[in-house]
Amino acid sequence: MIYGFFPGCAYQAAAGYKESVDAVCGLLGIELREIEDWNCCGATAAFSRSQKEALVLTGRLFALAARQGFEEIVTVCNACYSTLKKAAKLLDGQPALLEQVNRVMAAEGLLLEHPLPVKHLLEVMLRDRSRLSWPRGECRLPEQVKVAAYYGCQLTRPWQDVPRALRPDILESLLEAAGIEAVDHSARTLCCGASHAVAYSGRCQVLIDRIINGIRAKGGNLVTTVCPLCQFNLDQGQQGRAGDKVPVTYFTQVLGLAFGLPPEKLGLKKLLVPLKRIGL
Repeated sequence: MIYGFFPGCAYQAAAGYKESVDAVCGLLGIELREIEDWNCCGATAAFSRSQKEALVLTGRLFALAARQGFEEIVTVCNACYSTLKKAAKLLDGQPALLEQVNRVMAAEGLLLEHPLPVKHLLEVMLRDRSRLSWPRGECRLPEQVKVAAYYGCQLTRPWQDVPRALRPDILESLLEAAGIEAVDHSARTLCCGASHAVAYSGRCQVLIDRIINGIRAKGGNLVTTVCPLCQFNLDQGQQGRAGDKVPVTYFTQVLGLAFGLPPEKLGLKKLLVPLKRIGL
């Protein structure tokens, strides 16, 4: 199955995200076809600078995807997802804004009639599972691995449409479909500090410790997330940690392990907290 794909700026540099997405999607029969000539979506910072400029950045992505014949945009980044969802709701609800964006894009010969639906890859995998080449058989993860799902704070912001946003379980549902039992914990949507973790590392360290401690208290020894920045913050934020460290993976890395894919195909050696801490 072919999906219009917006990788976002952090995708290539993320620790094993591209490798694991490629490997798992190849197994499932998913073809992520990149939007041609895509640009940065502006992330969440663009709207704080200029709403019009932010909407031009996102509007251009919608227009390019529509011109290629895609019916929706799939992404793997919480910031990209959040930004595109917010832009879609603004452009859908305010024709005057859409007209302004189209006036700017006219210089490129682009025209946007309406924004496309935006989905995270985990939503697509769960929604289209019956049409994918979903592996049959037992989960290949060892029993000692206790997985804790971590969403971060952007996937469930008010303008999103993820079910049960205050206490989401969509990632747990996908893990369960792969035979993985997820640890129940209350840190799943706590903020890790996002980009502030660089400028205000000391203050954000408190946030990171709270998340890791919450997961450890419930027996989790492996974190899996859906966001490049969340993965980086939780992974590198444990480097000075006195207590037990917990490896932090992407959901596609955990799925790949559960499906029996070789670890070297999943980019797992790029993790700062290695999987050998839990016997993998």
